Amino acid sequence: MNSGEAFFNGSQIYEPVALLRRGNEILYVARVGMKASRQFMILTPTGGSAWPHEPLGSLSDVAWALRAHEWHDVTPEPVGQNERLAKTLARLLIERA
Repeated sequence: MNSGEAFFNGSQIYEPVALLRRGNEILYVARVGMKASRQFMILTPTGGSAWPHEPLGSLSDVAWALRAHEWHDVTPEPVGQNERLAKTLARLLIERA
């Protein structure tokens, strides 16, 4: 189990929806807040914000942030039972390439 799994297993605030791997680097895209929340954050495996301009209001905003930090060439992997959000993020990253 990596540190990201340990962090998210005990969290009721963060719901991970996608994982991005690039070499030894890992980022998580997670919903923030209650289940109905539409806000997202890009997090490190220890649960810290990857960049200071968060939370983000939509997956489109997440795609723009990933692009700005040169993560747009990484395919998001689904995390959890709902693959739809990871697939949507992957599509947004491709559209903006």
